[in-house]
Order: sequence, then structure tokens, then C-alpha cells
Amino acid sequence: MSTTETLKDAANYAALRTKLAWLTHKVHAHAQTVTTLASDVDDAAEQMLDAAETMKALAVDDATTAEFADAALTMTGVKDAAGAYTSAADSASAAADDAKATTENDHGGIADAVTTSPVDMAEATFYTQQ
Repeated sequence: MSTTETLKDAANYAALRTKLAWLTHKVHAHAQTVTTLASDVDDAAEQMLDAAETMKALAVDDATTAEFADAALTMTGVKDAAGAYTSAADSASAAADDAKATTENDHGGIADAVTTSPVDMAEATFYTQQ
């Protein structure tokens, strides 16, 4: 189920707030996962490069040394891509926070008024402006 479909299923303000809170949490968790993976790949790339330099110093054949250096270069490219992805995930996290805050700011007073009102709300059609 897509995020849009999930939000469309929110039949009322309380459900929308719940779904936005869940979505915001998921986006933040995903951003943290990407950040952690980028750091792990960066560490592995450094270790591969160190191994290549050590092998070169020990006069290991050029083909083997080159394979380790190529692997380190590839991992560095992956790290750079993960950095861009992390930046995008951070932007998505901020956008999710903004959406949640906007929803609460724009509609929170209405929800509070409804929940504290001594009378029940009328059917939604009663409030429709024509």
C-alpha cells in the first residue's frame, strides 16, 4: 500500500494524525538506517584501501593489489551515493515533520474543540458551505 493510499484511508483528523505520526517515524528510521549504512561502507572502503597499500608495500603482485584498490574505489562510490541518499532522506524527514506540524497547527484547534464540546458534532454535510 502506498503512502498516498494510506493517508487517503484516514477517515478523520485523529486517524490522519496517527498516520502522519507513523509515517514521520518511518521516514526518520529509514534516514537513520541509511546514515548508518553509509558510515559502515565508508569504514569498509578505508579498510580495503589500507589492505591494498599494505599488500603493495609487501610486494604482493600488482593484479591482487589492484583488485583491492578497485574494490575500495567502488565502495567509495557507494559511500558517496549513500551520502546523497542520506541527504535526500534528511530532506524527507524534515518534510514529514513539516506535514505533521502543519496538520496539527491548522486543524488541532478544531479537533480540540470537537473533543471538548459538550454536544456531539452534526453530520459532515451540515457544515458544508454552498
